[in-house]
Amino acid sequence: MPSIFFAQFEKMNKLPTDQTTRAYLALAAICIIWGTTYTAIKYAIRDFPPYLLVGLRQTAAGLLLLAVVYFSGKFTKMPRRYLALQALTGVFTITGGNGFITWGMQYIPSGLAAVIGSLTPVMVVIINLLWHGSEKTNWKILVGVLLGFGGLGFVFREGWADFSNPDYRLGIACCFASCFSWSLGTVMAKRFNDTQISPLQNAGYQLAAGGIGAFLMMPFMDKTMVIHHTWEGWTALIYCILIGSALAFSFYMYALKHLSATVSSLYTYINPVVAIILGWIFLHEKINPAEGIGMAVTIFGVWLVNLGYRQNAG
Repeated sequence: MPSIFFAQFEKMNKLPTDQTTRAYLALAAICIIWGTTYTAIKYAIRDFPPYLLVGLRQTAAGLLLLAVVYFSGKFTKMPRRYLALQALTGVFTITGGNGFITWGMQYIPSGLAAVIGSLTPVMVVIINLLWHGSEKTNWKILVGVLLGFGGLGFVFREGWADFSNPDYRLGIACCFASCFSWSLGTVMAKRFNDTQISPLQNAGYQLAAGGIGAFLMMPFMDKTMVIHHTWEGWTALIYCILIGSALAFSFYMYALKHLSATVSSLYTYINPVVAIILGWIFLHEKINPAEGIGMAVTIFGVWLVNLGYRQNAG
């Protein structure tokens, strides 16, 4: 199993492209993989309490990646301050980001959770501007972000009628909290990750720290500790550990290493499209032709933001 993860990076590093192109390929993989995890989480939380699920998923994935790095001989000894920053980043991205959205998905559709997650690029831009103003913006980036979020808002325009349900409102609030926490963690990872250290090792520390944080949140967030053992629930958990966390989060660290924080967060525009389609197929969540228009607007927004950043880079 460890060879699978390094094999993916070896193949990526052998591609006849520059590092930026490889980073975009990693980002493209994230767009698909993390879109599928919304459906997997929906299946898993039928059998697992949400924060227990996050703890099991992310701690296992983090320890797996650290074992892969260690036994490959590519493990780098880190100073305590760096480890502390990695742990803090993991708390924001995993304990807060992944934890809140997993908890919120008890009460809202998987597609809507993904739509709210699409706010990530907007929040990343705002956080970066407030944090020493390091991210440059232009009209294409700003319009692209607005179009991306506007298109996704159009996709689920009918869902706001459900706000009369208290559980629904709580689920929405948790997903917004998740979006902010993940965005802050994204900015922190971009600033704090040492580019000389393997993305697998950075990912391993952050996942493990965030998973441990999720275990600590269990007494406050989970209503029960009971697990219902079904093949669907365990299959979904294993998929989330190996593919959704270990592999995809490693790709995410690679993308962050070579792309800006805002560009790296653009997967949040594609994820909802994947989540909506899979939710419609497997979870019987609603989809109609008008939502296709919203998806198209979203994709155009992604393209426009990418064009704006390429313009800045040039």
